[in-house]
Amino acid sequence: MLAVHFDQPGGAENLYLKEVAKPCPKEGEVLLKVAASALNRADLLQRQGQYDPPPGTSSILGLEASGHVVELGPGCQGHWKIGDSAMALLPGGGQAQYVTVPEELLMPIPEGLTLPQAAAIPEAWLTAFQLLHLLGHVQAGEFVLIHAGSSGVGTAAIQLTQIAGAIPLVTAGSEHKLQMAEKLGAAAGFNYKEEDFSEATLRFTKVQANSGENFHGANSSSLLQEQPPTSAAGSGQSLPSD
Repeated sequence: MLAVHFDQPGGAENLYLKEVAKPCPKEGEVLLKVAASALNRADLLQRQGQYDPPPGTSSILGLEASGHVVELGPGCQGHWKIGDSAMALLPGGGQAQYVTVPEELLMPIPEGLTLPQAAAIPEAWLTAFQLLHLLGHVQAGEFVLIHAGSSGVGTAAIQLTQIAGAIPLVTAGSEHKLQMAEKLGAAAGFNYKEEDFSEATLRFTKVQANSGENFHGANSSSLLQEQPPTSAAGSGQSLPSD
């Protein structure tokens, strides 16, 4: 089979397709024919020589993928059958034509999602969902402070926070990243390189609680100064519109 490969750490120009051995499913594993794989920060770090995959796992890039079941290994419990479409969370190996997956890490694709869309769900989106709902028990109307608001998990968390009826606030390290978070629905953003985000967040939420205004779309600098809100959410300044 073909897989994305690199011989020396470095930039994306070092990547190429290489013929490698097709994996065989072991006890309790399923062989997935990959239709799409997503890109995560760990993939970039591995390509740059700054991250090693877990011991005993594939050295091929790719922490998530979608595709179709083509083979069942011994001991599988019968949850899957040949031809089923699925998405998978992986320790590696997703950027190849085939990948083996422990059957408990294989998930059905939600109705309405394409295979490429589903490939981007298991790593970032399920991490964000777990943090918000299983650990944070987010409730409608609550403020949620999301660090690294323009990251994969951060961008997913912004949207999932809105769906839950809560109010997403973000931190990021540049104006461009704050603008990206705002476009996805962040109510306010704080540049941690330019201000104490913890103090700014406390002031912002306190002013909002006292004002009773609709938080979404309010400008953080004006609220922090207890002035009438203007337009976009920002961090000590207005975020420019498109």
